[in-house]
Amino acid sequence: MYFDSHTHLNSPQLFKNYKKYLENFKNIWWEKLVNVWVDYERTQRALEIHDKFPNTCLSTWGFHPTEPIFKYKKWKYEFKDNQLISWQEYLSLAKEYLENLIKNKKIVAIWECGIDYHYFEHLQEWQNIEEIKKQQKELFTMQLNLCKKYNLPIVIHSRDAFIDTLEIIKNYKELKIYFHCRGYGPEEITTLQTEFENLWVWFDGNITYKKAEEIRQSIKKCKLNQILLETDAPYLTPQIIRKEMNQPANVQYVYKYVSELLDINLDNLEKQIKENFYKYYNL
Repeated sequence: MYFDSHTHLNSPQLFKNYKKYLENFKNIWWEKLVNVWVDYERTQRALEIHDKFPNTCLSTWGFHPTEPIFKYKKWKYEFKDNQLISWQEYLSLAKEYLENLIKNKKIVAIWECGIDYHYFEHLQEWQNIEEIKKQQKELFTMQLNLCKKYNLPIVIHSRDAFIDTLEIIKNYKELKIYFHCRGYGPEEITTLQTEFENLWVWFDGNITYKKAEEIRQSIKKCKLNQILLETDAPYLTPQIIRKEMNQPANVQYVYKYVSELLDINLDNLEKQIKENFYKYYNL
C-alpha cells in the first residue's frame, strides 16, 4: 500500500492529465496522496481534485518562504485585485485566507512554510536582505501560530537557513513537524531529533541520485517511525526513470530503493510508512 506524502497534481505539468496519473497511482496499489498548493491558480485546481477524490487526495496549503522575495509579482496579489499592498496588510490577508481554508476543512496541514535564504540572488536593488529575512520570519510564525491554534501538523521548507529555522520552531515543540529538509544532512537530522519529539522527515526520488550520499546518510539517522516518502512530482524523478516527468505512481521506486538501502522488507516498510502517514495527518 503506497502513500505519496507530497505531490503537485495541480501543477501545470500534471493537472491536464491528472486523472490518468491517479489511475497510474491506483494501479500500483495506492491508498492516499497529499496534493500541495503553492499559488492561487493551483489552489483552484487542487480544490477540483479534492472535490472529485476527497478520500484519496488530501490537500495542504501554506505560504512559501519566498513570498517576501517575489512579493511584487502581481499574481501573488489576488487578495486585492492584483494591486500592490503593504507587507503588513498582506500578512493580515494571508492569515485570513489560510484560516478560512482551515475552518472549512479543506486542508489537513499547513504546507509548506519556513525560511529560505537561497534565492537572495534574485533580489532587486531596492530590496533589503534584512527586511526580507524579517518578513520571512513573520510569515512563518503566523502559520506556526495557526497550526498551534487549530492543532494542525506543519510542513517546513528550510533552505540555507537551518539555524534561523530552528530558533523559531523551538517555540512550538508541541506541534507535529514534518521537515521537508532537502539540502540538510545527517548532522541536522540529529539536531532535530534532539529537539523535537514529534518529528517526521521527508525523502523522495533524489535519494536515488548518484551524488546524494548525504541524503542517504540522513535517512539512516532517522528512526523508522519518523520517515515519510514522497515524489514531489513533477520534480525529482527517481534515477531509474530520471529522463521522464515524475508522477505519484513513481513513489514505488522510492519505496523499493529505501527498502534496500535500510535492509528492511518492503512489506514491513509499507506498513510502517502507512502508520507514520496516518499518525502525522491525524487520520
